[in-house]
Amino acid sequence: MSMGSPTAALFEARSTYQTVFVGERNGVRFLRFGGPRASWQGACVIARPERLYFPYQQAFSLHTAWRPRVSRFLALGIGTATAISHVYRRHPGAQIVGVDIDEVVIEAARRFFHAPSGPRVRLLQADARLFVPRLQDMFDLIFLDAFFQEETPQTLLSPVFLRALADGLEPGGVLMVNAIMATAGARRRRFVNLCRNLKLLVGPVWALSLGLVPFVESNVLIVARRAPSATLPLAAVRMRARREIQAHAHVYPGYSRFLPGRILQI
Repeated sequence: MSMGSPTAALFEARSTYQTVFVGERNGVRFLRFGGPRASWQGACVIARPERLYFPYQQAFSLHTAWRPRVSRFLALGIGTATAISHVYRRHPGAQIVGVDIDEVVIEAARRFFHAPSGPRVRLLQADARLFVPRLQDMFDLIFLDAFFQEETPQTLLSPVFLRALADGLEPGGVLMVNAIMATAGARRRRFVNLCRNLKLLVGPVWALSLGLVPFVESNVLIVARRAPSATLPLAAVRMRARREIQAHAHVYPGYSRFLPGRILQI
């Protein structure tokens, strides 16, 4: 973000879990957990709410490389509702469930970030640790994007919880996890363990590292597909991702064309 206009504070409230702050600067509206100086949790361009601002948001939108059509989507962690809004536009008719432990975050998503509403969308205040094991519905896309400050709660990455997520996936369904981890070097153990568990509990695994250098902790999108037999060749996944960006260029900044080449099969 440039250093032009000052930040305008639009909303600040203390919830049971954190301080939820919404600000706006240079036409970009953003969400922070912990007050106006905390790290960003999401953002949108006010004049073009369909545009995907952060690389992790762009990477999530490439779920069509593994699941071209989505009929039931579960978002664990609502934040700015960017993933929910994108699926709502990209997959007309998809039924969407969003879950967040913090009701103030849900309020902010509705008031300030164009969170969709209507019969296709349910936004629920619930603890994912309790909600997921009790799932009655099956989903073909699940996005785990739940953070406390800058960390995903470890219970949400445990084998027990990952198994519950796998049980909620349709055959051929896709689980995507947004985490902040190093993917190389001495600090890569958490990444390696998570990928190993996803392979064992869900199916084939891919990763899209979004940091400048892999040995520094940064956003990484990990994809697991519930497919007990045949997998998708890496070349096919990358080709589908490129086609997605080309077909919907209005939602992507120019550098997004480099993202498909960063997809790796684990």
